[in-house]
Amino acid sequence: MFEYVVMINREVSTPLSSQIYQQYRDAILKRRVPEGERLPSSRQLATSLSVSRNTVNTAYDLLRSEGLVDVRSGARPEVVALPEVEGAVVAGPVRETTPPLSSRGKRFSCNHRYTSPSGRGVSMQPGEPSRELFPKEQWARSLRRAARLLNGNALGYEHTSGLPELQRVLAQYLAQERGVICSPEQVLAFPTTQSALSLMSQCFSEEGDVALLEEPGYLGARSAFYAAGLKVQALTEIDQVSRASLIYVTPSHQYPTGRRMEMSERLMLLKQAHDKGAVILEDDYDSEFLFEGRPIAALQGLGDRHSVIYIGTSAKSLMPGIRLAYAVVPKEHVVGLELAQRASGALANVHVQMAFADFIESGHFRAHLNKIRSAYHENGVALCQLVGERFGNQVGVSMPTGGLQTCLYLPETCDDVAVADLMNQKGFGVNPLSVFYLGAPQKGLVVGFAEANEKLRSGFVQALEQAMELSGDRVQA
Repeated sequence: MFEYVVMINREVSTPLSSQIYQQYRDAILKRRVPEGERLPSSRQLATSLSVSRNTVNTAYDLLRSEGLVDVRSGARPEVVALPEVEGAVVAGPVRETTPPLSSRGKRFSCNHRYTSPSGRGVSMQPGEPSRELFPKEQWARSLRRAARLLNGNALGYEHTSGLPELQRVLAQYLAQERGVICSPEQVLAFPTTQSALSLMSQCFSEEGDVALLEEPGYLGARSAFYAAGLKVQALTEIDQVSRASLIYVTPSHQYPTGRRMEMSERLMLLKQAHDKGAVILEDDYDSEFLFEGRPIAALQGLGDRHSVIYIGTSAKSLMPGIRLAYAVVPKEHVVGLELAQRASGALANVHVQMAFADFIESGHFRAHLNKIRSAYHENGVALCQLVGERFGNQVGVSMPTGGLQTCLYLPETCDDVAVADLMNQKGFGVNPLSVFYLGAPQKGLVVGFAEANEKLRSGFVQALEQAMELSGDRVQA
């Protein structure tokens, strides 16, 4: 008589019934227990394993529900005949590796961002807002209020592209603060700017099309374009292409240089986009952190709104972990993009959406922006002044006019990737400027200053001096 021995382990958290079921299931599928074989009765197996009969019966019920055994009253379970499927795991050898990623999967999984070999430093990362200045109490109140106000429809699948409350509030806020012209239904809520960029790249281009990117330019946009199978070229080459599907820009506070696109340039870009048949993706997140004056109106509100998609986020004004961004899309594409968004699963948390709407309407958002704008300005200026005092002309300083980061320009002979690697080893999560270029790069570092207090600033300058010396660029006192 054939007998398959089941072993149980009482030291693990897996229920005993599941252990019995899994072992028999594996043995039957791999033909170690042949068809027609009868398993022990529940009483026999329970006695041999020192478990209850209910435990054994639960395991046998699971096997029967999967069609692996036939259980009849008064008889022991019998292993049923399984079909022979050529190449199937149950009939053939077990794969040593999973199938490879598709070409699309490889594009999506390719890392276009800078990665330090020793791991990313925590302090002074570009684009990282201050954790200390996050308005915990006010945000908590808005979350509690959101939990009370949300009803059954909002908690279901009624508003997958955005809660009407948030769409209404954002449409009004963007009109007042950024000159964006839209109706509430044109505002789509996303979990991140990256998810919005990815969806727009897929929906407004064909594989092999040209996408134009600022030089230097945001690596997240480059990743989205490559994942969509696009040919990415520098925006400076726009006159050399006959047609482009997408143009990505950060006109209010260029990332990473901080430069602001003047009105004449904005109007020229709108004309060029029209001539090339391109959709402009306007990433406007840093417009909220300009330290002097008011920002120029968004591109979306300046001209042909059919060719501009406006993208904003709470990742910099609040925290990346909030996971809320938004896009203002052309009216004629609202329905199609809503369906595409749902199909992609790029849906934002409804509690966060409601809380953000409340946070804006209550006035907490404007108060918070005023507070952090002042703090960021002070930290950024102090950092640049300290770098200028220590390094003189050896390190070029771009005095910040807004945002969360600035560029420090290193000598052309300097290996800025090596310097960035050393800085990250010392805990400073800076990026090398050269990786943001598609063509001939400029050497430098992209440095965040939102949390750059006096102690961090001092440590940063010392670390930079050491990193430049170790990389071969001697620092003159």
